[in-house]
Amino acid sequence: MSDDLIVVRAAGAVLWRHAAGKKIEIAIIHRPRYDDWSLPKGKLENGESHIGCAYREVLEETGVTPIFGPEIGEAVYQIGNEKKIVKYWSAMASDIAYGEPDKNEVDEIQWLDPITAKKKLTLDDDRSIVDFFLEFGIDTKALVLLRHAKAIKREDWDGDDGDRPLSHVGQLQSKRIFALYFPYALQEIHSSDAMRCIETIEPMTRALKLNPIFSTDLSEYRYSKDKEAALDYAQDLLNRGVAGVICSHNPILPKLLKKLIGKKNFKELDGKLEPAQSWVLHHRDGEIVAIDSIDAPQIGA
Repeated sequence: MSDDLIVVRAAGAVLWRHAAGKKIEIAIIHRPRYDDWSLPKGKLENGESHIGCAYREVLEETGVTPIFGPEIGEAVYQIGNEKKIVKYWSAMASDIAYGEPDKNEVDEIQWLDPITAKKKLTLDDDRSIVDFFLEFGIDTKALVLLRHAKAIKREDWDGDDGDRPLSHVGQLQSKRIFALYFPYALQEIHSSDAMRCIETIEPMTRALKLNPIFSTDLSEYRYSKDKEAALDYAQDLLNRGVAGVICSHNPILPKLLKKLIGKKNFKELDGKLEPAQSWVLHHRDGEIVAIDSIDAPQIGA
């Protein structure tokens, strides 16, 4: 009966690396428990995000530290009374070793060209995900357009709006943001000079040991005077191929995004960002090729 259906959420990745002659190879794993060849994937742990799960599973099942690209697809299938929904990302293998996988879970890893890998994979769903991966392409960088975490309401703040800090919920959100963006191997963090943005990115910059770059060009005050300043700022990061974060405000970010993508149509782009939400722009050679939406980190009751 459908009422008894158990939904199991899982995540994984197509892990790839450069090979000789401008070719690429992807990693497939053999799982002795199932005697199958699979992409790295696994179930979400309690309170874990999908991207966090995918990152952890790649580490544990391949021993390779990945750098994540865009979300590339979803596989849905049913076994008995379980409906399994698996989200997948593209992930580049870095040269940072993590460790050896548990031989009881993964007893062999093979790096194969995508066509050969597809033939060896056991499940049709995995083969379809490899096709999606090939459509997206490789060598993208992530630029995160992040709205600051939840701030004290304007009507409850007597001082200058630029000094308005985060609320208690916003402070909790800021401490949990880092885990959502760590898989992208961020290189730079840029922020409006408003206090609510500064406080939002502070835990992340500390964890990554990066020096934040604060700019009035990303502030609401500057936007009211010059609508192009934030656009020029973001376009420079795209042109330089930066993997980074821009922490700013509504209405700046939705309008900024609309100008950056021009006439391209991305289904995720409706409405505005809520506090601590973001759009992740995956770009290559200054061009946006995919966009992911990331919800605010969950705060327990």
